[in-house]
This record gives sequence, structure tokens and C-alpha cells, in this order.
Amino acid sequence: MASTSVIVLVLIIVVVALAFDFINGFHDAANSIATVVSTRVLSPKVAVAGAAFFNLLAAFGTGTLVAKTIGKGIVLPDVIDPTLLLAALIGAITWNLITWYFGLPSSSSHALIGGLAGAAIVKAGFSSLIMWQTTSNPLIYRGILGIAIYIVVAPLLGFLLGLFFMTTTAWLLRRQRPSKVDGWFRKLQLLSASLYSFSHGSNDAQKTMGIIYALLIAAGLGSYAHGRDVETVRGTLLAANQAEYAQMAKSAVPEILHGTLAPSALQIKTAAGELLTLADNADTRALAPRIGGEVELYGVRETLSSGELGFKQKDSLAWWIIIAAQLAIALGTYMGGWRIVKTMGSKITKLQPYGGFCAETGGGLTILGMSYFGIPVSTTHTITGAIVGVGATRRLSAVRWGVARTVVWAWVFTIPAAAIVAALAYLPFKFFW
Repeated sequence: MASTSVIVLVLIIVVVALAFDFINGFHDAANSIATVVSTRVLSPKVAVAGAAFFNLLAAFGTGTLVAKTIGKGIVLPDVIDPTLLLAALIGAITWNLITWYFGLPSSSSHALIGGLAGAAIVKAGFSSLIMWQTTSNPLIYRGILGIAIYIVVAPLLGFLLGLFFMTTTAWLLRRQRPSKVDGWFRKLQLLSASLYSFSHGSNDAQKTMGIIYALLIAAGLGSYAHGRDVETVRGTLLAANQAEYAQMAKSAVPEILHGTLAPSALQIKTAAGELLTLADNADTRALAPRIGGEVELYGVRETLSSGELGFKQKDSLAWWIIIAAQLAIALGTYMGGWRIVKTMGSKITKLQPYGGFCAETGGGLTILGMSYFGIPVSTTHTITGAIVGVGATRRLSAVRWGVARTVVWAWVFTIPAAAIVAALAYLPFKFFW
């Protein structure tokens, strides 16, 4: 059981994490409402209320893969501790407030990733970072470089979808009166704005969930991080057949590190002497180097087809984490971020209701797709790409490229700037904690 001082520190960091989530909603509210406000379909007050509602609704239908990427796919789990996460949050929050003050729609997601990286480098060096991680899908990558790919892919996909929807809409409705088209899309934009707000909540709130999850695990409070069906097993990781494992390790290291071992290949010997055979979903990339070492795994017991008592690795977020994170981002969204609304809604390009519909639909579908695969993307980047795609269908000069260039520079500096602030924030912990 964790000491009282650790529990107090964890509670403080949970509050800071939820504050980051609130600022994320406050900072990124413009992404959800800029188009629907700038086209005058909804008043700002009604728009943010609707956005907050759909941010909260996202808690009940989009899974938690993004949270797992943040919690386990940026920094090696062994390096994470409460003070590192606190420093990472300080870096992300500081950069968010700076860019909010200057009205720059930067990415809260990438500020958090930069914060994690900066604090981890100061604590344990560059080797503590997960730079590249493959998945079962050959098109999906995780780790810092994997996420960096989607810094480009997400706005590009938003741009292409915005361009596609705008071009298709213009062609299909080319013989309709402008006043009739405007009336239709004033109604349809209510749907597209809802879709975009839902997608925003589906991706952004999960980043805070991932931080709280990682915090509780690092502090030895994993039982509070998981759903009720998940238990913690601690013990020694053994090869069921040492000779067979040694031969596999000698002749087929890639298959062990990146594949899935047979159910009888690995076992856990608990402190009570109980043997649990790992089911065939074992993450061999993490477990293979630890044969003979102490491990802490989360999952459920099951009987394998061989009749052995097995343990299936599984983690599921506790509902209190999901609800708390969604409520925080929804409340932040309701508070709004009017400086950024002006940049997103009117400075980049002038939008009409049908253009707002196309931008929101393109951006929303892109973010939902990324959330499905567990990729933490920037909702800011994505909607900006979609807005630029919509504006470019009229003529290239319809996009104010100078403003877009300033926004892009804010993107470029986000990860390193947040990393520097987080690194500085971690220094006192490194030397005096």
C-alpha cells in the first residue's frame, strides 16, 4: 500500500491533470465551434454549450485506445513516476496558456507529448523514450516518431476531405439557388458541428485519462486505475520450457520480440508459488527481455484449452477516470476560448454554412478514424487542414496563407517548447526530491 505522502502527491497530480484537461477544452473549444460561430449558424453561447455536451457524450462510445497510447507508448513504463508526470503537465499547461494568450491554435496533444519527452530525457536520457513502435496494422505506428507522422497526416487528411466534400457539394448543388443552399446547410451544420465536437472529446480527453492511468500504475495504485474485472499479478516471469525458449531466443529473436509466443512458453510464478500460464495475447516485446525477472501484469484469469490455469493480459480504465476527464474537458469547452475562435473562424479563410459543414465533417471523420486506431492527434491541426481545404476550392488566394503559416510555426515549436519547459520543471525533482 502506498504511503500517505505518495497518496497526497497522487491526488495533487490528478487535480493538475484535470486542470490540463480543462485548459485543453478551454484552449481547443475554438476547434469545435469556430466554423459554426463564424457562419452565424449558432451564437457563441449556444455553440459552446452544444460542444461541451458532445464532448461529454464521447465518454460512452469511443473506447480508450488513445489513453493507452499516452500512458504506455511515449515513455518507457519503468521510467514513469509521479514527479515526471507532474513536470510533463507543467510543461504542457504552460505552453497552452502562452499560445492561448497570443491567440495561436497550437496542439494540446503535442504539448503533452513534448512535456512527457522533456521530463523523461532529464530523468533518464533519450533511451527512456519510445521512439518507434509497430502495431498489427502495417499502416499504424506508435511512439514519438510514429505520432510525428500523424502531425502531417492528420491535417493533410483533413485538408483532402474538406476539399473533397466542398468540391462534391458544389458540383451536386450547382443548379440550386444560393439562398436555398444556405438554408439547407444552416441546418446540416448543426449535425456536422455535433460530429466534430464528439470527435474532439473522443480523442483529446483520453490524453488526460492516459496520464492518470500511468500515474496510478507508477505510484503502486493500479487497483484504482482498472475496471473491476482486472486484477494485478506480481511475480517472476518464467519460460515454461527453458531449453525451448533458449533455442528460440538464439535463432529467432525478432519473432520473440515482435511476435506472440505460444500459450505454454511463458509463465508467472506468484509470491505464493502459484503458476499462471500466460495466454497467447502476451506482449512479447515487453516481456521477452524480462525472463527470470520480476513483473507486474494486469489481466484476468482463464482456463486455457490445454487445461492450464492461464492469465490473459488486459487493462481497462476505471469509469471514474473516464467520467472525470470527460467532465473536465466539457467544462473547459463550455468556458470557451474566444481569442482562438477569431483566428480559426475568420482569419484563415471566410466561411459560408456549406463550407463550415464540409470542414467540420472532414475534420470530424479524420479525428474519429484516428481515435479508432488509438492515435493521439491534434484536433487543432486537423480542423485547420480542413478549413484550408475548403478555402482552397474557391481560389488559392481565398486562404490567408500568412495566418496559416503562423499557425504552422506554432505547431512546429509546440513539442520542443513544451519539452524544454517540462525539462526545467523536472530539474528540482531530479536534484532535491
